[in-house]
Amino acid sequence: MFEKKRILFLLATSALLVSCGGGGGDTPGTTAAASTGGATSTNASGGAQPAGGTTAANSGTPAAGSTTTQKPPATSPGSTTPAPTAVDQKLNGYVEVVANQILYIRRNRIIYLPVVMSEFESDRGIVDVAAGSPVAHIDGLEAQAAAAGCNRTNDGTCAVQPPAAAPAAPIAAFGIRVSKYVLPTAAGQAVGNQTVVGRIAIDLTERTDSPGLSASEVPEIMRFVIDKVELSTNQNGELASVKVQDGAQIHVYGRSASGVEVRENIPAPAGTVRILPMVDVPDNHGDTTSFFLLLDLETGFSQAGRKLAALENIAGHFAMHLTLSSLQELVRPAAGATAESPALERKELVGQSITVNDQPPVSGAGINGNAWIRMYPPQ
Repeated sequence: MFEKKRILFLLATSALLVSCGGGGGDTPGTTAAASTGGATSTNASGGAQPAGGTTAANSGTPAAGSTTTQKPPATSPGSTTPAPTAVDQKLNGYVEVVANQILYIRRNRIIYLPVVMSEFESDRGIVDVAAGSPVAHIDGLEAQAAAAGCNRTNDGTCAVQPPAAAPAAPIAAFGIRVSKYVLPTAAGQAVGNQTVVGRIAIDLTERTDSPGLSASEVPEIMRFVIDKVELSTNQNGELASVKVQDGAQIHVYGRSASGVEVRENIPAPAGTVRILPMVDVPDNHGDTTSFFLLLDLETGFSQAGRKLAALENIAGHFAMHLTLSSLQELVRPAAGATAESPALERKELVGQSITVNDQPPVSGAGINGNAWIRMYPPQ
């Protein structure tokens, strides 16, 4: 299966040259677009902070009426056993995307790579995506980063060592840059002292035009839900904590090119979903008003063992959807045109409803785009 994907290197080289950037040795134009100086929100670096001190009356618990209970389908056609019921709590207020940015790890793992989300949303999508590592430490990575000109002071994290061996992780890590301030959707809405628990889902389905997909093969799929994801705000309405609770699981559905299907549940270790501070990101300009809401998928898939062996080499051009059930609204604010990016209209970002195995659908705010996975043969 993996051999068929070697053709991607020849067909996608031009896309790589356009999309990679953000660190030493990368294309200067992309670095500029990815920096905080690009299209920014009102709460980006140096922006105005919303009025603090608004405290929710229901301190430490979700607001009344913020719980959504969904009726799941039966576990299989004709089954009389109901599937699990999920309760998705909704965060009061809305969250803003900052600088039109998402983030992932480069294939060579030298640096976290922030890029404009508009690139992800385009038909081409993001490229050079690092998939899960088969080892927990890559020897010589720091030296490779130094040789590539990566500088910690200017570029943030320079050598992104895998936190654990997780060869079935489809992407090493993926994040959305958001303002830390949760903003009220109506005057007087309380956004402070909230704790809500929900789910995050990702759907990666190989496009039918993906190079190397032969007539005897089917598009590959990797779809999963991370449950028990907790989001908390402090008394000032700042998003202060993002984590998976004890006992959280990742529910996985996958299909290989030969049609082999996999349905598994694996533990979601601490750190699977977390906050990545801007100090670890290239061109952060000292910003302390935003961070990346990060899915550390190598950590998440580190306890899969051989359960997902059939999915370890999926590769190609994938449609990618990410949905967060706990966010009622995720907003990309309007921004004026810059030398690096066109003007943006305000947009509410709505995720695709994603269903995995017998789990209830995950719906809510989210982002939708495209991603090239495992661009190269193993190095």
